[in-house]
Amino acid sequence: MSAQAKFLVGLLAVGLLTWVWLEPFGQARAIADDIESRASETLTARGAGNVGVSVPRSPVRRTLELAGDLPNMERAELLEAVQALDGVSSATWARPDPAEAVEMATAQATAAETCRDELNAVIASHRIQFRSGSPYLNPEAQRLLDRMAEIAHDCTGVRIEIAGHGTGGGRPNVTMEMSAFRATTVRDALVERGVSADMLTTIGKGANEPLEGNPVDPANRRIEFTVSLANGGAG
Repeated sequence: MSAQAKFLVGLLAVGLLTWVWLEPFGQARAIADDIESRASETLTARGAGNVGVSVPRSPVRRTLELAGDLPNMERAELLEAVQALDGVSSATWARPDPAEAVEMATAQATAAETCRDELNAVIASHRIQFRSGSPYLNPEAQRLLDRMAEIAHDCTGVRIEIAGHGTGGGRPNVTMEMSAFRATTVRDALVERGVSADMLTTIGKGANEPLEGNPVDPANRRIEFTVSLANGGAG
């Protein structure tokens, strides 16, 4: 065999060995890229396109790591969604360093307080009232709920209690049932507008807490909202 032929054979052998050595790593990187791409698409479809996605490369593993400032409940839902993707063995949420954690908690608390204050301001300017024996929401009530939903839709860390009230003078059990039904009607209307049901609670109080003055005053057929922070801060 000539020297030139030996050189070509040697060059071919080196190329083959290089391919055998590197190809698995190339395939692994391609798999990691594919997992990241599909996970990003899944998060974007769920309205969480700002959440970071990464797959370890050294060595390559089929473990997803997500990063972003979201409440624990939303994190759990997103982790469950990406873990269901083909090729993903597990998914975790990246832990921020202590300074970032404090900053994040402070920002979340401030956002919740702002949301609470905005809701209280809107609620203070309107009142939901009803006709006798009716849970019907009039146009003014609908406008109030529209505005509340606009604010509450992006809120986290806030709870809204919806209390239904009624007038005295009738049968207490009927008044209690109607007050609870009115509260449920308001809750359902907010949920239909995109507010999380987990944020809302309802209670019927019958005629037990009348406004000052006449207990049979029609103004007692009303809804009272109490907005509080999920960590216990009052509204």
